[in-house]
Amino acid sequence: MIKLNKIKRNCIAAVILTMCLMTAGCARNSTSTTTASGGETTITSDITKEDTDVTHADDAENYRVSITGDFTVTSDTSDGVTQSGSVYTITKAGEYTVTGLLSEGQLIVDAGDEDEVTIVLNGTSITCSSGSPIYVKNASKVEIKSEENSFNEVIDNRTEATEDSSDDAGNAAIYATCDLKLVGKGALVVTGNYNNGIQSKDDLSIKNVIVKVTAVNNAVKGNNAVDIESGNIIAISAKGDGIKTSNSNISNKGNQKGIVTITGGNIDVYAACDGIDAAYVVDISGDGNLNIYTDTYSEYSEEVTSSGSSSGTSTSRNSSANKTASANTVSYVAASDTIANAPGGSGGGNMGGMDGQNGGNAPDMNGGSGGNKAGGNRPGMPGDFNKSGNSSGQSYSTKGIKAESEINISGFTINISSTDDGIHANSDSGVLETGEDGKGTIVINGGSITISSGDDGIHADKQLDVNDGYINVVTSYEGLEAITINLNGGKIYVYATDDGINACTGDGKTSPIVNVTGGYIDVTTASGDTDGIDSNGNYVQTGGFVLVKSGSSSGNVSGSIDVDGTVTITGGTCVALGGVCETPVNSVNAYVLSSVSFSSGRYSLKNSSDDEVISFTVDGSFINGWICSDTLVTGTSYTLYRGSDSIADWTQESGTMGASGTGGFGGGRR
Repeated sequence: MIKLNKIKRNCIAAVILTMCLMTAGCARNSTSTTTASGGETTITSDITKEDTDVTHADDAENYRVSITGDFTVTSDTSDGVTQSGSVYTITKAGEYTVTGLLSEGQLIVDAGDEDEVTIVLNGTSITCSSGSPIYVKNASKVEIKSEENSFNEVIDNRTEATEDSSDDAGNAAIYATCDLKLVGKGALVVTGNYNNGIQSKDDLSIKNVIVKVTAVNNAVKGNNAVDIESGNIIAISAKGDGIKTSNSNISNKGNQKGIVTITGGNIDVYAACDGIDAAYVVDISGDGNLNIYTDTYSEYSEEVTSSGSSSGTSTSRNSSANKTASANTVSYVAASDTIANAPGGSGGGNMGGMDGQNGGNAPDMNGGSGGNKAGGNRPGMPGDFNKSGNSSGQSYSTKGIKAESEINISGFTINISSTDDGIHANSDSGVLETGEDGKGTIVINGGSITISSGDDGIHADKQLDVNDGYINVVTSYEGLEAITINLNGGKIYVYATDDGINACTGDGKTSPIVNVTGGYIDVTTASGDTDGIDSNGNYVQTGGFVLVKSGSSSGNVSGSIDVDGTVTITGGTCVALGGVCETPVNSVNAYVLSSVSFSSGRYSLKNSSDDEVISFTVDGSFINGWICSDTLVTGTSYTLYRGSDSIADWTQESGTMGASGTGGFGGGRR
């Protein structure tokens, strides 16, 4: 299957991104606690603007200069270099400085097993059409340093496989059979017209350097590990992955292989397939910026077949920043141009007259009604729950960040625009080279993540834990998906054309659950057969604030919170707007708002002393709902206002009060 036929399918997320770019920022809230005169605790918000501009990597092309001088290799190491025509071979440990133009030649390292070699690029251009321009055949480790204030270029001009172009003879523009490290404060441009851009058969690390890698296949690949500590990296893959590891075995020293580690730097990834593809783990921490564009979101993508080789070019990509919606623990302010105008939402229509900005008509991502929401075939978005491939139908994967076992994020500002899942962890059986199954876990402890996805925003085959950080799923088919979803902190905003948060049946062993202990969670879904929160097991909340706005008002099988088990809320606040499927049982006090319409505006729940105890803001129109909160006190009278207009009032009794003609409700805690 080729890629050009897929451009129209991804138009909606692209338009959302473009709309977001046009806006400098949006409200994001912090919280402060005060005590009302009646003795009840309320939470008010301090709303501040947040700069949401994307920080891109510095482009090494900005430092391009013409290199015309004679090619020289100098070193204090005696007899460390041999020359045969235009092939220069380093045979001993030491530091070697390379300058000048080498056209149709190679720089080869063929030293001893224990030798460490440093190559200093100080204004050099190396081009070869018969092998890897820089080929490390043998050494203990090699460091390639781009000298400060220098521009350097390495071009692999091979266009097809030859007898001496096997993996052992150099499969990339810069290829090493040992550990390879790129350092320095200069600029380096690497072009791999044959296969990969930069590749190590062992570990590959990058520090400080300004590097731009363009490759027909994988841009940056370390078979055992990729470690990015700092620098400015642009990784472009026309037909493969941006950053990749391929070996998930255990080293002789007991270390796990297949890890992509990112702790600093500014990184832009443009990939026809996966942005980051780790054979075992992706670990992102520290400060930095990571921007990923896959498939049609990358202007560099070419057609991809199942064999991984093809020709032709697709031309649709949307870079730029994504607008973030925001809120706090109890008060909420939505971003109307992110949510109300999202595909299938109450904004609907032509999305502000911006149809077709991505080269075609916006696709229908609602997928109709019905289908197997438990992770089987999805209407309009075919694919399985355990999906290492692309759920939009092609035989290759186009995810933003993918790992065969685990993903851990505790830092960075991350922006992802992907045709398939934004972030995905697999748990496939026997997929690891140790024979073990992938863990299928994602843990988010910090950072700022913005995702526009044609499928799931964040998908863990087994378990998703969010403990802190900022997550904004601008658009998705399903926002957050896993068997076990633990939301313990942070701020989470989701827009989905199907289910916003989905605890699915996946392995047949674990009971699905959505478990909320803290943080702020805001979920909006499109109209149709959609659930704000859908659990094939239970929904349990002991703290935090949850605001659900479901596009379905039918109740029973689709609506705000739909579970196969029970909804239990013993702490925190949950405001569930849309069809009433179930209401809380064995929970703190709740009230069902049957046949109440919610339109755009700010809502305030006040007690008889006129103290505000809960507030939230709605963009769009929703029908029915319920409120369950540990702030609701038995025997107290409450009035819910939209602006200054009263829309509901009641005196709270024990348990769940109110009536709903669209779904049953159970008694509360007495």
